[in-house]
Amino acid sequence: MKNKIEIIISIQFDSEEEMKIIFTSLKPEIQEHDFERSQVSFSLKNLIMTLNIKAQDMNAAKATINSVLGWISTTTGVLNTLSKQT
Repeated sequence: MKNKIEIIISIQFDSEEEMKIIFTSLKPEIQEHDFERSQVSFSLKNLIMTLNIKAQDMNAAKATINSVLGWISTTTGVLNTLSKQT
């Protein structure tokens, strides 16, 4: 697959715990999802999660970004809801 587009997204977290929870929930989604025209890798360092998205075209890049950020948003929403209940 020849990738024409590369997008790097860095997300800074407030705590190591929050970052690890997001990472743990995101990892299986990325590994099991079938990205036909794109690929995603990510790393953690100093409370920053860096996502590297490579795609064949803009539509694939947009779809991949929407999926990944949607998963992160959902997990963050659950964490916020749970923290308000305790």
